[in-house]
Amino acid sequence: MATIIDVENESGVSKSTISRFLQGKRVTEENRVKIEKAIKKLDYRLNPIASGLKSSKTKTIGAVIPDITDYFFPPIIKEFESYMSDHGYHTILSDYGNDKSREINQLELLIDKKVDGIVLASDSDHGTHIEACLRRGIPVVLLDRLISGLECDSVTVDNYQASFNAINRCINMGHRNIGAVHGTHHTDRERMRGFKEALMGRGLDVNTDFICEVKLEKGMSEQKIRELIGMANGPSLIFCSNIYIGNGALKVRLKDGLRIPEDISFIVFDDLSSFPNHDYISLIKPEFSSINQPLYDLGRSSAKLLLERLELGMDDYKPMNIELKTAFKLTPSVKEIK
Repeated sequence: MATIIDVENESGVSKSTISRFLQGKRVTEENRVKIEKAIKKLDYRLNPIASGLKSSKTKTIGAVIPDITDYFFPPIIKEFESYMSDHGYHTILSDYGNDKSREINQLELLIDKKVDGIVLASDSDHGTHIEACLRRGIPVVLLDRLISGLECDSVTVDNYQASFNAINRCINMGHRNIGAVHGTHHTDRERMRGFKEALMGRGLDVNTDFICEVKLEKGMSEQKIRELIGMANGPSLIFCSNIYIGNGALKVRLKDGLRIPEDISFIVFDDLSSFPNHDYISLIKPEFSSINQPLYDLGRSSAKLLLERLELGMDDYKPMNIELKTAFKLTPSVKEIK
């Protein structure tokens, strides 16, 4: 079995620099290439437990998501894990099943496993369990979802601005009665803030009869969408604040034989057809107009931020927040009203 000394001899890079690289710390690009080439040639494997005994690091990271079967998170976590692996870290994937108490338990288990850091897509309304990790010196990066009042590193997208811009675009196309079906997470609230401020900024009323909040329970989004469509003098367009509600809109469209956009116009935050194994949805024409998130960039940016935090340490902790840009894809699913 190859040792770090073998890597040193093969690469011509000092053992101390190789150790820095294996700990996820910065080295020059030239040395990085030499080290990675030597590691690959020698099939060198770092023993994370033995390494941890010397450095108090296990070279393991926890990734905690609501549901492994979810549409949204697998491509993000796949990119996250790949990037962390390239930098010498192993990822422990944890699924809390959209159960808030289980989310807390999963973090406690990861602390017991002595992970070096955690990336978390939280479902919680408070951050006490996350603050407990930070107090122990375990960095946490919040993925996609922020928690009000919690000072913590995070990677999100421009939820407010993207929604604001998309609704303004629809107003420019003549829509005045715009409805929305939204979820309960922080991301949904930010998207709805953009939705409402776009209407108010153009002097339009925010008609609460046209706005429905739903939890992620089977059939709830479909029911609310049908209610809006069935209203006399109802909305001409419905904004779906997340991919799950968008999926409900797609089911209503197919089950009820809706003509899009003749019967109703739609915008969905996220494009179902962009998710793995969902490309067939692009065959249903017209596709729903969508605000598309950079899934792989979310995974990579989360990994980069966590690696940077691991290098900086938790002394003088000042949260770093990264907000990525989305892209609006306007399709014929939004009717122009003259």
